[in-house]
Amino acid sequence: MKYVRAYRVELLLVLVLALAVTFFGYLGYGLIPSNTFSGERAFAQAQAQVAWGPRVTGTEGNVRAGNALTTELTLLGWDVVIQPITMTNTVVARNIIAIHSGAHVNAPVVIVGTHYDSRALADADPVVANHTVPPPGANDNASGVAILLELARSLDVNATGHTVCLVFFDADDNANLIGWQPLVGSTNFAQALKEPKFPCKRPQAAIVVEMVGSADQKIYIDKSSHLGLSSAIWQTAAKIGQGDRFIPQQIAPIKGAHTPFIQAGIPATILYSVNYPYQHTMGDTIDRLNADSLAAVGSTLENWLEGGAAFTQR
Repeated sequence: MKYVRAYRVELLLVLVLALAVTFFGYLGYGLIPSNTFSGERAFAQAQAQVAWGPRVTGTEGNVRAGNALTTELTLLGWDVVIQPITMTNTVVARNIIAIHSGAHVNAPVVIVGTHYDSRALADADPVVANHTVPPPGANDNASGVAILLELARSLDVNATGHTVCLVFFDADDNANLIGWQPLVGSTNFAQALKEPKFPCKRPQAAIVVEMVGSADQKIYIDKSSHLGLSSAIWQTAAKIGQGDRFIPQQIAPIKGAHTPFIQAGIPATILYSVNYPYQHTMGDTIDRLNADSLAAVGSTLENWLEGGAAFTQR
């Protein structure tokens, strides 16, 4: 016992130090980039998005969500560029572009995109009275936003060998609604890539993430997507044990935010769950999301990017 008595002050100091490290580590959890994509953190990001309320372009919820995205991406060390898009005399949409080149000068560019606006009307809701109100937009598309934000935190950009552009499109989710055009944000971004001083020029590939958080989702390859790019990502999913979610079969073309890139001649694909029954309804709530599903998609992208973002040009 004499050794315990002799060193009890030192032992007490070590214990206090250990508790302090644990406490401040807890405070910093989620603020310091890690090398592992976290589905739980992504889920918390989706919760924060839904908490703003509907993020319909031109509304307070959309502005607040966009401002929060800009602030967080900047704090995570990404260079943020805003691309304004004039919709009407009173409504201006904003694409939010986050850029990270790592240590590589003049590295090739890869784009990962998602839309952060939510739909203006729940026009697919089984209750007709709900067709005049906006849906919560949890899976469509707080899920995609959550995955990009968690990638911004966890991705080792140096390992990718690329300049990575995370792009959050505005005004993209109102196709077939009176007074709205489809894919406004993604179309304006893809067209702006032709401008001499616009960021993220000459991308090698563009990957779009949308509706990727539901528990039982199946993600197929749509026929309009670049097959070599899609195959590389789906093969990565299989290697990390996510082959039950990423089904390597082609389905009918999806018209999504990857479409403007395809039209511009850029290899592009979309990660999109086609079996989600609550799209554009009031049932698209946060309880429909699943942290494991978010982790499956985010980890697949993280592994593919950090593996060099390679794919065959076919």
